[in-house]
Amino acid sequence: MHRKNIFVRLIGSLARKFRVLQEVWILPWWGSGGLAAVPLWTLDSLVLLVKLCSTCTVAITKVLIPPALKSLHGETVLITGAGHGIGRELALQFAELGATVICWDNDTRRNNAVVDEIRLKDGECYGYTIDVTAREQVAAAATRMRRQLTDVSMVISNAGVLSCAPISHLRQEAIVKLVEINLLSHFWVIQAFLPSMIERRHGHIVAINSSAGLMPCADMIPYCAAKFGLRGLMDSLTEELRLDSWTKNIHTTSVYLATVNTGMYPPPSHRFTAWYSEITAKEAARTIIQGVRKNHRNISIPSCMKFLIDLNNLMPYRLRVIFTDFFNIRHRGWFCFC
Repeated sequence: MHRKNIFVRLIGSLARKFRVLQEVWILPWWGSGGLAAVPLWTLDSLVLLVKLCSTCTVAITKVLIPPALKSLHGETVLITGAGHGIGRELALQFAELGATVICWDNDTRRNNAVVDEIRLKDGECYGYTIDVTAREQVAAAATRMRRQLTDVSMVISNAGVLSCAPISHLRQEAIVKLVEINLLSHFWVIQAFLPSMIERRHGHIVAINSSAGLMPCADMIPYCAAKFGLRGLMDSLTEELRLDSWTKNIHTTSVYLATVNTGMYPPPSHRFTAWYSEITAKEAARTIIQGVRKNHRNISIPSCMKFLIDLNNLMPYRLRVIFTDFFNIRHRGWFCFC
């Protein structure tokens, strides 16, 4: 890691020196256009080739030699929506791997039950009753935790809610609540903990998303809108952190889930239920933790789902809906034409 940091600093120093050379000598001598762009184009093209070659080399190396799983001992993991479902399983499994777990949920009884279960297994766990849609409450809780416990090194933003109904049947208050929980709460949690991660140059932010954040779904318009927004939030956050050399050791992970047996999602009705129906929250949590320990930017459950949806989205609209109707055999779109 030390050698890697020296190499990164060396490349950054050379790039900055070239920019200074360009501004002080090249531009005044050659002018701002024409031949002045030749050295810059040459350098950028060289950097492009080096990046492409190194990326291919790293990808091949990771296939041949899978990266080691990072240790979770000494990590402090905050999990929102930890009282039930995937959040509960994530809390239990992170504690088993040696992490200190902090459980946030708006249901005090369920949250305390998870905390007690972890402590009975000699795990270190703390519980807070928090409404993640309340910005001031989230910020105050984060400040109190830093004073009383320690800095959070990993955030699992898992809290979510789902409502299936045509948009004309949804009350305005229900739509606002859906967007607040499934999108805005992620902003408040990230804003509360990212500054301390940047200060310590260490952290990991994980957002639990859905297949509804990859493709449109009828009767789930507010949920889809929020999940598409969450996808944009995490992709933009990843890019912002990538461009800042001070945040190289802060990782982000977006988790895209299909149907998980938590009682939140409707039962699957697609054509290939024999191949993939739904998995338990315990299995989903195990896959998520394994991906997080490998610092994967995207985790898809099932693994092929995101690739197939991205491939489908490249098609023209008419072809896309034809394949979608074929896949969702019991969907009312089967009887519709383009």
